[in-house]
Amino acid sequence: LVDGNDGPFMDEGRLMTPLDKPPLEPVPPDADVIWRFDMRAEVGMYPHDSPFTAILLDGDCLYVNTGNGVDNTHVKVGNPEAPCLIALDKRTGRLLAKDNEHIGPRIFHATWAPSSLGVVKNQRLVFFGGPDGVCYAFKALPTRLPETTQTLERVWRFDCDPDAPKEDVHRYSNNTREGPSQIMAMPVFHKNRIYVTAGGDIWWGKRRAWLKCIDATQTGDITDTAEIWSYEIARQVSSTPAILNGLVFVTDDAGHVHCVDAETGEGYWKYRMGRSIWGSALGAEGRIYVAARCGTFAIIAAEKELDVLFTTRFPDEITGTPTAANGVLYISTLRHLYAIKAGA
Repeated sequence: LVDGNDGPFMDEGRLMTPLDKPPLEPVPPDADVIWRFDMRAEVGMYPHDSPFTAILLDGDCLYVNTGNGVDNTHVKVGNPEAPCLIALDKRTGRLLAKDNEHIGPRIFHATWAPSSLGVVKNQRLVFFGGPDGVCYAFKALPTRLPETTQTLERVWRFDCDPDAPKEDVHRYSNNTREGPSQIMAMPVFHKNRIYVTAGGDIWWGKRRAWLKCIDATQTGDITDTAEIWSYEIARQVSSTPAILNGLVFVTDDAGHVHCVDAETGEGYWKYRMGRSIWGSALGAEGRIYVAARCGTFAIIAAEKELDVLFTTRFPDEITGTPTAANGVLYISTLRHLYAIKAGA
């Protein structure tokens, strides 16, 4: 607000306190909220857990996971007709497009995964991991944004668990042996391939998951034709794959880090760090950086042979992914944010 309140949203003070408390008077350097898009009112989504949601920015277009999911009974989707992926104009908050895949009835828990972007055969595609265990590719909206709300055009769909139940999915709640699959993390586009993790829900689902490698150049329903390889994981996964030195690194809910060949799917090693890992591995400068919920943090060489370079233990739980910027490593626990720099 240093240079004024530009609007059209003018009620910043209301966002600074709970609804049952009076609003505060915003003053510089408080942020100037330009616009607000109410997903519940505008697209009918029913909010559930969405801790993995991130926004994909493509020019003036934002691709947003709506977080649509079950109600508090965990056996009924709040609004099965709501979309799971929408596109907004970043300048105004106007709704540009939404998916029409009718994913809602197949949502087992919630819509978790952020989307990603890649160029295949000179066509820009948005990749989205559905809460139904299906990975989708949609045509990205053109640079000149549409004047009216569009339907996102699907280019292909790949079911990561085609043998899983697709109807009445909530009867498998608390069943650790069988049930539907979901995608909780971002699909990663690399050399015309998609690397994505899918499997049972961490809290309510089966203890089984996969790291899949998919040919992103095909079209239509590519479930039977596009799988390049599949690597099975014995526990649930909420990890975005990290690709470095021709290797793929993912974590699982049993506290393991897995190293897999990006070309063939061969598993090279598995290293257990703690009871559970919800975050992903960060790959940088020939190493991966990863943290477990128990507070254990490790730096591991990004090589086919396991080489643990460093370990330590933070005093609090870590549920996220380490992040690096400008030579500084950032690690967030449930109580503190740490900034670590070599030689500092």
